[in-house]
Amino acid sequence: MIPRYILLSLAFFWLSAGLQADAGNAEEAAVIPNQGLPPQGSSTRGSSTRGSSARGPLTRSLPTRVENFRLLDQTGRSVELYRSVEAPAVVLFIHGAGCPIVRQMIPELGRIQQEYEPKGVKFFMLNANSQDTREDLLEEANKYKIRMPILKDQTQRITHALGCRRTAEVLVVDPKLDWRILYRGPVDDRTNYGAQKVQASHLWLRDVLQAHLAGKPVAENRVPAKGCLIRYLGDRDLSYTRDVAPILLTRCAPCHCKGGVGPFAMSSYRKVAGWADMIRETIRTDRMPPWHADREYGKFHNSLGLSVAEERTLLAWLEQGAPSDLPSAGPDPLRAYKPPEQKTWQLGPPDKIVQLPQPQNIPAEGVIDYRYLSVPSGLTEDRWVRAIDVQPTDQSLVHHALIFIVYPRQYTYLQPDAKNGLNGFFGSFLPGGNVQPFPKDTGSFVPAGSTFIFQMHYTTTGVAGSDQTRMGLYFCDRPPKDVLTIQATAKLDFAIPPHVMDSPAEASYRFRRDAQLLGLSPHMHYRGSRFRFAANYPDGTKQTLLSVPFYEFDWQPMYYFERPIPIPKGTRLDCIGAFDNSAFNPQNPDPNAWVRFGEQSFEEMFIGYVAFSVPYREEDFLPRETNPDHWAGYGKPITRKTLAGTTWRLGGRMRFLFSKGGVLKINGKFPGTWKLAGNKVHLQAGFHKVELNIQLDELALKGRPLRRIPQGE
Repeated sequence: MIPRYILLSLAFFWLSAGLQADAGNAEEAAVIPNQGLPPQGSSTRGSSTRGSSARGPLTRSLPTRVENFRLLDQTGRSVELYRSVEAPAVVLFIHGAGCPIVRQMIPELGRIQQEYEPKGVKFFMLNANSQDTREDLLEEANKYKIRMPILKDQTQRITHALGCRRTAEVLVVDPKLDWRILYRGPVDDRTNYGAQKVQASHLWLRDVLQAHLAGKPVAENRVPAKGCLIRYLGDRDLSYTRDVAPILLTRCAPCHCKGGVGPFAMSSYRKVAGWADMIRETIRTDRMPPWHADREYGKFHNSLGLSVAEERTLLAWLEQGAPSDLPSAGPDPLRAYKPPEQKTWQLGPPDKIVQLPQPQNIPAEGVIDYRYLSVPSGLTEDRWVRAIDVQPTDQSLVHHALIFIVYPRQYTYLQPDAKNGLNGFFGSFLPGGNVQPFPKDTGSFVPAGSTFIFQMHYTTTGVAGSDQTRMGLYFCDRPPKDVLTIQATAKLDFAIPPHVMDSPAEASYRFRRDAQLLGLSPHMHYRGSRFRFAANYPDGTKQTLLSVPFYEFDWQPMYYFERPIPIPKGTRLDCIGAFDNSAFNPQNPDPNAWVRFGEQSFEEMFIGYVAFSVPYREEDFLPRETNPDHWAGYGKPITRKTLAGTTWRLGGRMRFLFSKGGVLKINGKFPGTWKLAGNKVHLQAGFHKVELNIQLDELALKGRPLRRIPQGE
């Protein structure tokens, strides 16, 4: 039997909570000081009057529609509200971990979801409690069998803009009516503070959904939701000069400056205030700043992202109307800002520059096939490289450039097979990437006589132009302590069905030596939606190293860890991701198409790039002499005569025998023909045609070298 004093205490607690629900604005403001919600009205923004105080009492003026947002759920999946535009209705339930009324509502909410989700209605929970972690949400979802995404509003600004004060409130939204809020209030009347009916008398949420789906008007609700109060953090009058300008100077102005890559310059308060609505939208939907790593996993020294506190401050200031404290607070910090010097080379003058021998002329329109261009290194002695900077001369034409290295014959046994980028690269120019020197005492090997292959992906702009991309190399003074390499794993045999929003893909990479993991980078095209790297260690433990829940093709940085991560030999690195081939993907070239692997952006790729280092061992980099008697045609320019009778290998699977009379045998089984014309060798087998490039006494397929096979092997 429960002691009477405990029952009395519980009764007093629930009675107090019930009185709080009916006390009105003044009482709520007293319970949560400095957290007044600014008037919402029918504005498309989350606040109204410029400079309105956040210290005033909570207002009952509420928004009439929901603006777009992007948040992560309890599993780390990215959810954008407006991707549910085809739903007849969207239900948002305000969640709080540990709230008794929320927990009591979960079973009925689940039954409603089970009934109406097959009819197209979308269900989401929205959590804004500062004390709730994603781990708490996942635990709550598992324990109470919650089947809908619980979206974590880390900044609290999404929930704040909706005017939500308590958990257990439900909003029903109509995407077809400009995301108008049809209903806000309780799910039903079964639960009250400290009491619970056996059966509800009013089924408000069910009634709203039933009426709306039947095309009938929804009755206005006048019953407030009962739930736990949400404590909003840090709401106060914000100073532009003290609170906001320092964030803009650090996170935004380096790109948004005159001559920068940003579309407009944040050169003054006036400029920022003029773009306020657009800035707020891009922050709410996670489009800016262009950094998409999930904060839950890893720390990265080249991060461009906002912290939760910085994001909360910017959104709060924008929702207050972007008030100015100029000129009383002094001069405008943005006007005094001097952008970083636009250096030709970010790391200073290179020790060696390797450039495309001729400008590449790009037409005004059309699809440009990848170009593979061979450029001799010009090095007469072996060197170690400590940094690489790849620069197009016209960035508007270059989507990306990957640089591969071809070793001279005495180092053929060390030759990295990049597989045209599917297995790694030597250097790169990638959208959203920034030049990073290698870690201290780390280098990449470039032997004398090497050749670089530039893989150039050009795009048209509507105006014809030309580019002559170049690469700057920075040398070490001596062999390094660690050897850096960038390798990759890829999935090639996928087929993405039309109109599928989440088509999964996976690939794995296994470490054959102990290594130090330096960075990771996912690569997909316009249908790429999410990508995660997870380490499976030899002792059976697992760890997510990087998650990019919202992948954008236009931003593909290498995510460099703040500190290298030790990786034991035998570790398997899993790449887990998905494609969005639906019409709700705004970048999708064609949602009606079946999509397979291909180089062009309207095709797809699934590649995980892995930057790591292993200890340098001198014996691993010794040249090996080659006996020319073992190689047919060795050292002689390729002609019809010297090519006939030779055998070549591409990777570990393809073997080509060039017999006399233009007869070709592939892997000893499949017949074909070969023909030499100029500096190219044309192969045909059935309906398949391939073109090989001649480079002195070597053959290459799209820059990927073929290897001679010794006679008799």
